[in-house]
Amino acid sequence: MIKIVVILDVNNFDALSEFEKIAVKVMTKYQGGIVAAFETSRFSDGTGEEVHILEFPSEKEFLSYRNDKSLAEYADLRKKAISNTQIKISSCFKSYIN
Repeated sequence: MIKIVVILDVNNFDALSEFEKIAVKVMTKYQGGIVAAFETSRFSDGTGEEVHILEFPSEKEFLSYRNDKSLAEYADLRKKAISNTQIKISSCFKSYIN
């Protein structure tokens, strides 16, 4: 199992919410999902930053999700929602919460 940290520069939080619903459905095809999501900033113009922690069985499954053709159908919505994405993948995850 791998964890992925995704840092999103958000253009529009409403569009992001709409896109997330679609993305989560596609993730389940690859046994992945969002473990946690939280905003780190939201500005009065509707932009900001959100962080997602994803979990997938392997990097191969994550890459298959990212390349899923059904996501390409929503490229315009994604572009409306997100201006930049940073991805950090780790196969070693430590939890400090009991």
